[in-house]
Amino acid sequence: MYLSYFDIDSVTPATQKRGLKKLEKYREEVKDIVDNNDSTRAEYSLAHARNPELHDRLDTLKKKFKGIEHLVLVGIGGSNLGTEAVHSVLDAGKVKLHTLDTVSPHEIQLLVKELKSLKGLRQVRKIAICVISKSGNTAETLVGASILLNALEEKFKKNIYKQTIFIGDPDTEFMKTGKRLGVETISMPPIVGGRYSVATEVGLVPLALLGHDTDSYISGILDGSGEEFESVVAENAVRLQHYIAKNFRSYNFFAFEKRLYKLGAWYRQLTAESLGKKEDKTGKPVTKGFLPTISTPVELHSVGQLYLSGFDGIYTDFVTFDDDSVNCKIPNKGISKLYGKHDAQEVATAIYGGVMAAYQDESLPYRSTIFEDDLAYSLGLFMSMRMLETMYIAELMNLNAFDQPNVESYKIKTRKILGL
Repeated sequence: MYLSYFDIDSVTPATQKRGLKKLEKYREEVKDIVDNNDSTRAEYSLAHARNPELHDRLDTLKKKFKGIEHLVLVGIGGSNLGTEAVHSVLDAGKVKLHTLDTVSPHEIQLLVKELKSLKGLRQVRKIAICVISKSGNTAETLVGASILLNALEEKFKKNIYKQTIFIGDPDTEFMKTGKRLGVETISMPPIVGGRYSVATEVGLVPLALLGHDTDSYISGILDGSGEEFESVVAENAVRLQHYIAKNFRSYNFFAFEKRLYKLGAWYRQLTAESLGKKEDKTGKPVTKGFLPTISTPVELHSVGQLYLSGFDGIYTDFVTFDDDSVNCKIPNKGISKLYGKHDAQEVATAIYGGVMAAYQDESLPYRSTIFEDDLAYSLGLFMSMRMLETMYIAELMNLNAFDQPNVESYKIKTRKILGL
């Protein structure tokens, strides 16, 4: 994984030194939590993946669900975005991933119709359903899962529950219901919040069922908080907090390959939910922060124009691949004659380089991540580093990175409207 940066003049060695000094105590705390597998602290999300029992569980599930052709993932936010992010990059077409993350009768009906088209009761073994709700009371998840399972029970009888997994905090009514139905129930660490859960059962179980290399992915996750990369994370956290302090208001995750869009969606939730707070730990109003957005090369002719025109307060995060395993030859004739001496990958690389150069000409700050070689490992490393980085930024801003008090307001209003 290749990292590079282009900063404004105020990001100086002195700036970095002051920020790192402020982080010293918390960095030591996180190191102790990770080294000692302290499951009483929320930062345990960075260490849970080394748990031997987790690895044994993944191996067992891989065998039990070997040969599936469809995986339905029912969950919202942290329950599904991490899995979708990794799968979007690594998908080899062996297992089709379906997601239900909102209450959409249209999407549910289309999914039920597709799964019911499998002929015969034995075809149920081609399906796995993974329902994830940490709290056990997420309306979108419970409604979607209930409608789906009820419809599939009409087709496959009680056999559908043998192909179903519930993942959540232990002892919730959701998990108790799962046991009564006869589904596989898997507990996640109660201390870990949804947006930090991709390296727990929440992300690793569906990734294993999809056939991805979870061992390599876990190696990347664990290395992210290790000595080799932790110092890079701390420096990046100081850099980003400096931009927030300088009134940069927008953070654009620029997925330079469309299959990285879901990774941007995962990161958007991670940062927005972790850093978007009304008050800091002392009750002081929070008046500065990033609005996270996502772009792809399609937007070069829209937001690219906006940013390069001198629109202030934007920090850009470019993410792409150095991937020559798939390429296309450009015909040296007709409409493409001008580019015929190059292949498609060379043109894509040139566009990426051209955007970097244009940003530098306009003194627009950015960072760049280029994935190389083992993508499963690189994704684990990237996501682990970004989770730790977000924790560090929150510490620098004196925020609680792990709560989400304002998200609950819409849930309360929803239940009130429904008379629940």
